[in-house]
Parts: sequence; structure tokens; C-alpha cells
Amino acid sequence: MSNPSGPAAKDELISRFAEYARLGNTFKKAVDAVSSGDVKRHVFIPSGRTIYTVLGSNADEFIDPEKPYCSCSNFFFRVMSGKAEYCYHLLSYRIAREAERIEQVTFSDEEYVRFFKAVAADVLHNLRGGRKTK
Repeated sequence: MSNPSGPAAKDELISRFAEYARLGNTFKKAVDAVSSGDVKRHVFIPSGRTIYTVLGSNADEFIDPEKPYCSCSNFFFRVMSGKAEYCYHLLSYRIAREAERIEQVTFSDEEYVRFFKAVAADVLHNLRGGRKTK
């Protein structure tokens, strides 16, 4: 499936998911993430293990949409305390799922441990207040 990008695609997402506009900047960042292809489903073959990530402002954030859970500090400090309904990573997933815009990346099962360690390192980096280096 092809995922359109650019201003027209972003405008279409804004229009289609306007009910989330009340979330302000969280909605804007979620639309940006979806339109940039930053919502990813990592599938490991042949086991079928699946890990979801959303590229955050500092690194990849691990999400579990079933719980729901996100490894970002906003989820911990604002969502879990009831101050916010969503972090933008979980909202990005919700929008991407409904718009069929989740990017799938396939790995072999042999890559699972290395991949999970990399995601865990990103999470720890984020928790320590790290910033991306370009």
C-alpha cells in the first residue's frame, strides 16, 4: 500500500480526524508523525512477534497500543496522571491504524534481541533527557 505524503496528505488527515483537533499540539504532532511515516510495525519472521514504535522528537518510542502504553515521559507524567488523554505517539498510532498508514518493517527472528536492545537504549536515552544528534 502506498502512503501519500506532503501537504495534501496532511490536510486529508487533519480533515478526516478533526475530532482530535481539540487536543491541540498533540494532534498536530500526531498528524506530522503519521504523514512522515513515523508509525512503524516491526514484524519478526517466522514467529510473528510484533513491536510498535513511533519516531519521537528524540528517538523511537516503544508503544503497546493494547494496554495502552508509551515509553515517552509525557505518557508517564501527563497521561497516567490524568492531565492528558493521549501522548502524541499513541494518538499517532490510532490515526495511522484508522487511516491504514502504519509502515511495516520485517525482520528475521534472529534480529529480535538486537532490535529490542536498540529500542530499549532509545527509551533510556529519552528518559535521561537525551536529544537526537544529526
